[in-house]
Amino acid sequence: MKVKVSELREKVLAGVTKLGYTDQDAKIIADVLLYAQMRGNNQGITKIATGGVPKVDDVEDYKVVKQNKCGALVSGGHAMVATSNAVKLATELAAEHGVGIVGSNHTFTSSGAIGFFARQIADAGYIGFVCVGTPPFVAPTGSAEPKLGTNPLSYAFPTSKQSVVFDTATAAMAYFGVVEAKLKGEPLPEGVGFDSEGAPTTDAEKALDGSVSTFAGHKGFGLSLLVQLLGGPFTDAGFAGANDEKGAGTFVLAIDPGLLVAKDQFLQEAGQLIERIKSAKPLAGQAGVLVPGERGDTLAAKAEESGEIEIADAIWSELNTFIMN
Repeated sequence: MKVKVSELREKVLAGVTKLGYTDQDAKIIADVLLYAQMRGNNQGITKIATGGVPKVDDVEDYKVVKQNKCGALVSGGHAMVATSNAVKLATELAAEHGVGIVGSNHTFTSSGAIGFFARQIADAGYIGFVCVGTPPFVAPTGSAEPKLGTNPLSYAFPTSKQSVVFDTATAAMAYFGVVEAKLKGEPLPEGVGFDSEGAPTTDAEKALDGSVSTFAGHKGFGLSLLVQLLGGPFTDAGFAGANDEKGAGTFVLAIDPGLLVAKDQFLQEAGQLIERIKSAKPLAGQAGVLVPGERGDTLAAKAEESGEIEIADAIWSELNTFIMN
């Protein structure tokens, strides 16, 4: 169904506020959810009514645990708010030292579309990398037992032309993608899900009780393990069913693009690289090459221009029911 963008913003903020968040925290969470929804990303408004955004009373107090020359470790807070704080701290460290690394732990909630945060780093003029080690839901290649999180990763580069923002789960489908499929009554693609007994399934409800695979087999497994190491042991967070009391771990990296060459040179040549890639001759019937983030930005721009956005009936109904009850 078509929903007015202005109404969507009001309802998302109302849902977040109902969960107890106020002021800047409420704005950050609403902005992250809207960023995803406007770009057709499954990390959007479904989270409000399904536990991705918990009640504020269930969130630990935010604090900075330690900080050194170019790194810091923070703990607690809603995951989206903690990651926003981590981005700010990482870019401040990068401005002073060329590199800023910040980890967070003791968040027990979804960080949302982490491309939002990597983009913030790029928009501030830095190269950004963000990844999150999440609770087990994904089976490593060769098994159906959930040992890995959906473990999203995102990178963003500033260029003289446009920011390049890549954001993906290392799972074949993100957890909330499976949740959305269940809400819509849609089957999962073949080869994505396993039920609780380890048998392949296209039933989203059964997969939620079981596991999903990594994308691209062993290649996705390798990337998922990278994220789990950074968003687990490196950030003093939980992993693979161990140290659950430490919650999920988020790793944020900001790099000054002028660290090795002049910043203006990097921006110019990065822009040139993007132009050369986009100039590639398209396949027959194809519109041309889109760099990471471009499709989502186009969808968001069209929604803003028209003032309307398409949202599945079940998802919109779920949000409104939550707000009213």
